[in-house]
Amino acid sequence: MDGLAAPSLLGLDTRIWQAIVAGLVVAAGWLVNGWRNRQERRADRAERLRDAHRALFAEIRAYLSQLVSHEELERYRDTLIDRMERDATFVPFVPRERADRVFSSLLDEIHILPRVTIDPVVTYYAHLHAIEALADDMRGQSYANLPPDRRIRIYRDYVAMKVLALDYGNFCLRVIDAYAREGKDGAEAEARALSSPDAARSGP
Repeated sequence: MDGLAAPSLLGLDTRIWQAIVAGLVVAAGWLVNGWRNRQERRADRAERLRDAHRALFAEIRAYLSQLVSHEELERYRDTLIDRMERDATFVPFVPRERADRVFSSLLDEIHILPRVTIDPVVTYYAHLHAIEALADDMRGQSYANLPPDRRIRIYRDYVAMKVLALDYGNFCLRVIDAYAREGKDGAEAEARALSSPDAARSGP
């Protein structure tokens, strides 16, 4: 039986060793290329996420700058309502607004946003769409034909929705800013600290 002992690895033919080494090199190349591809995909996704956050941040901040503050909105509301109460024929002009162009352009890639920012962002823009729908109704003749007290109540609701948009928007800005500075954990901590849009009144 001693003469039938299996040969040691050192006794392998040179060509077999070359094949083994070549196989190891190929396998190592696959592993390295796979790692590089994953790294490139992660880097690309991170860059697209940063770009999306920057664009949304700019669009939201631009709209909030028009709203200015709770106090400014309420002063404007009171001025208009005072005039509506004094003149039963007065119908306030409600401008057409479109503050979601960036968001609309990102809808196909909205999945790149993390859960911590996508939830407040979608809530904010859904609220803007509700404001736009109400504003469209208020520009119609049906609103103008309503009794003055009904027009006033609807106008109060319209301004109240803008006040809430300011809260939602500030919530978004602060969470996006926290994500840019401290990553997912920082954004989640900021969202918990704010707890609700009502806590974000001071803005970022």
